[in-house]
Formats: sequence, C-alpha cells, structure tokens
Amino acid sequence: MLGAMNFITRHALNFLISSSIFVVSIVNLDLGIFFVPVLTIASYYLSNKGIKAFQKSRKSKELGMSRSEYKQIEAQLKTAKGHLNALTQQFVRVRSLRSFKLLNEMTKLSKRIINIVQSNPNKFYSVEDFFYSHLPSAVELTKTYTMLSQQQVKDTEIHLALEDTRKTLKDLHGTMEQDLKAALESDLESLRIELDFVKLENEKKRQQIDFRGDQR
Repeated sequence: MLGAMNFITRHALNFLISSSIFVVSIVNLDLGIFFVPVLTIASYYLSNKGIKAFQKSRKSKELGMSRSEYKQIEAQLKTAKGHLNALTQQFVRVRSLRSFKLLNEMTKLSKRIINIVQSNPNKFYSVEDFFYSHLPSAVELTKTYTMLSQQQVKDTEIHLALEDTRKTLKDLHGTMEQDLKAALESDLESLRIELDFVKLENEKKRQQIDFRGDQR
C-alpha cells in the first residue's frame, strides 16, 4: 500500500514539475518546437529519478537501514519474484496430482514470504536462506522434475531420479515452512507480549473490583 502511494505521489509531482517546465518553456523561452518536448520529457525523467531516490532514502532511514542495505533487499525481492514466476510456469508441466499439490503449496509459501518481506524489509534477515538458497533450489529442482517426467523413456534410472527429486522437493517444502515461521516469529512474539499485557491489565482490574466489593 505504501509503495502504491509513493508511486502515485511521485508521478503526480513529476507531472506538475514537467508541466510547469513545459509552460515556462513555451511562454518565456524560444527553444523551438523540437526542444520543448525534449526538455519536458527530460524534466519528467530526472524528476522521477530524484524523487524516487529521496523516497528510498527516507524509507531506509525509517527502517534503520543504510541505503545500500535497502537497495540490496529490493534487488533480492525482485530476483525472488522472478524465481516465483518461473515456479508458477511449471504448473502446466507437472504430470501428477501429488506433484501439482506440492508445487502449489510451495508457490503459496513463497508468495507469502515475499509479501511479508516486501511489507517489512527488516524481516529479510530472518529468511536470508530462503532468498539465497531455498527458493532458487525449488525452481531448479522443479524444472528438473518436470523435464524428467516428460521423457518418453521410462526406465528404472529415470524413475529413481524422479522419486529422489520428489523427495527432495518435499523436504524443501518443509524447510520453506520453517522460513515462513521465522518470518512471522517477531510478529508472534509481539502478539504474546500484547496478550500478556492485556491479561495483566484485566487481572489488575478484576482485583480492584474485588477489593472494592470487599470494602462494602
């Protein structure tokens, strides 16, 4: 949601700036019919780059990160979305319902982890292995599995390779479930603290009510 608001705000400002430059160029400068559009487009581009850099700098400061850290996490999110897209492309290639269900579950887990980190980039450090290893491995293994399953020759070696790949994918699915738990751990801890606080407050109020009742 915040990303969408930044996008809308940035392009609204870009439009205002470039429109102002267009008007000023037409009214006060004798640049000719060719240079005015070029200047307007250039101002929009430069404005967009500058405002985007400012937004990213402000966001990284709010998160307590350096700009390079924030940029690295953005790059990993972009790469992960590419991996996720590659994973979803394998849906049409799997040949068994069991494999389809496993692939679907892994895709859902991956989407959820990516969305969590996109909403809160600090959580990236809790699930680094998902981005650097687990998701890329899931993509490569799935590609290998679908390639083997489409072979016309079904000898013992291919069958064993398929079973081994399927087992590895199942183990990787379990690992990705642990990644999701790690991404949610800080939220769960905050929830536990909040629940403990509410319980303590309720207990104090109940004791106060009981004390007042005893006084009467």
